[in-house]
Amino acid sequence: MSGERGASAAKGPNSLPLRVRAAVVLRSLLVQAAWNYRTMLGTGMAFALTPVLRHLHGDPESVDRALVRHASLFNAHPYLTPMALGALARLEAEGAPDETIERFRAALRGPLGALGDRLVWAGWLPFCSLFGISVGVVVGEGWGIAAFLTLFNAGHLALRVWGFEVGWTAGAELGTRLRELRLADAARRIEVGVCLLAGVVAGIVLPSLDGADPSWVAGIAGIVALLIGYGVGTRAWRPTAWIVTLGVGVLGLAGRFLPF
Repeated sequence: MSGERGASAAKGPNSLPLRVRAAVVLRSLLVQAAWNYRTMLGTGMAFALTPVLRHLHGDPESVDRALVRHASLFNAHPYLTPMALGALARLEAEGAPDETIERFRAALRGPLGALGDRLVWAGWLPFCSLFGISVGVVVGEGWGIAAFLTLFNAGHLALRVWGFEVGWTAGAELGTRLRELRLADAARRIEVGVCLLAGVVAGIVLPSLDGADPSWVAGIAGIVALLIGYGVGTRAWRPTAWIVTLGVGVLGLAGRFLPF
């Protein structure tokens, strides 16, 4: 069976037509549509990879056998599935044995799931949400919604396109390539941005709840405090916690007992 695939093996990274690459990335948007407890994303992965399989295997029977291979159990973060799809497409193009493809698919599940959760759900999504809230408070709710949708979708679509190209280029060496890319460091930088925007949003939103204009001074103060904390590190959390707690307590007592 692997010999049949070897006859249609591609010669290099540039041998996959642009229309096929685009079709795979677009189909990856629906990779969760057929999610189930037995194969999880397996059915969606086979659906997304179909254009590549049809391009590589002209024989319908060979395409069907390949679809069965890729419809088996698979799970990862949906936004990073194009990276797996690109690598699997490369293995198919090189005529890799079935056993190699199965082991490779199994090895990808954990890293792409954990990395995607941190990069997108814990990083990019809250960052874009806070950005949208900031724009909504300052400019207007409609603009805030538009800012969130534009930024978030531009980011995750770019991630899908880039991920497929990385996977196709790396092939079986995707694990090594992931370590070289240091995406965990990128996730950490996004998380720092989330903290920064949280301070800005607090400075803008909290005064407006009392009918006051958004306080840019409070927002700038939040940015400065965050940068200081980021530079000092974890040593700053205990004294900062005491200062914030005491400050909130004093302000609360002042609002309770003083006539202003």
